[in-house]
Amino acid sequence: MSEEQDLKRARDFIAENNKDQSSKILWGLYQSHNLKIKLDTILSLLVILDHFTENEKLLEIIEEGLKITSILKDKGIETYLLTEKCNFLLNKIGFMIYRQKNLKLSANVFKWIGFSTEREKNEFETIIQQRKEKEQEIQKLEIIISDFIKDSKNHYFNGNISLRLGDFYSSKFLNDQLDLMMGGKIRSKIGNIYFIRKWNLDKWLLYKNEDRKKIKGDWNKCVYFFKLAISNFKSGGHDTEMAHAYYNFAIKYKLVFQFRKARKLLERAQELAEKCNEKRLLSQIVLFRKELTDRNKNIRNYVEEYGLDLP
Repeated sequence: MSEEQDLKRARDFIAENNKDQSSKILWGLYQSHNLKIKLDTILSLLVILDHFTENEKLLEIIEEGLKITSILKDKGIETYLLTEKCNFLLNKIGFMIYRQKNLKLSANVFKWIGFSTEREKNEFETIIQQRKEKEQEIQKLEIIISDFIKDSKNHYFNGNISLRLGDFYSSKFLNDQLDLMMGGKIRSKIGNIYFIRKWNLDKWLLYKNEDRKKIKGDWNKCVYFFKLAISNFKSGGHDTEMAHAYYNFAIKYKLVFQFRKARKLLERAQELAEKCNEKRLLSQIVLFRKELTDRNKNIRNYVEEYGLDLP
């Protein structure tokens, strides 16, 4: 069987939500000497790899993909990969922020206590420098990506890049919420009460005015880029991509307790997914609809699940 046929089989398995079978084929194709096949393989791996637990692996294959796009002179895919790189670098920053908060927990609660050990102090200072480097790298990439969108007339690329920029600003929204949160044991407990968060009262309790504006700006950019992605996919007649955009947009609204908007977007995603026979997406929609019914009362605890609370 040819590599082209293997790649098609892998994509069919992805559409059927069969991650194990698609993964076996794709990692085999990743060794291909055919640059076009290898690049398409990388794009497929970006779909099936876990963005939370396999962040480092994703960054590695993106760098490999960027080398290929440089040789093939494919500016569209290169910009898309740079957008993905922004997202995965931001994931790393998110882990750094969480670790910083853990290291400074005692100082936030009891102002007269500093770091418990010299090692923790050094680690905290190292994270500050690493964050600065990653944030500067992201800023440079954002300029390149923005310039491409302004000049490009390709609805497919513009839609996919805008979609991932929407994801980027959603992650930044969450990162900044954690990073800018004011300390204090009692304040934090009150701010995390379900109904306080549901009615967005935590923003007034946990953040300074200028920090609230920054967080709101993140959210506004997230919404803007998702709408831009949907508009591009609609103009280009890319129904499958539009279905995924609606689904991901619905997830973002669930994060901010806007369940009615999330349901409307999910309905549109399902209509398009059924039209395009997107089995994988349809199975995800079924699971997400159950989460919407729960209305964020039992949010998945990634920190505990992946042992991130351990030293």
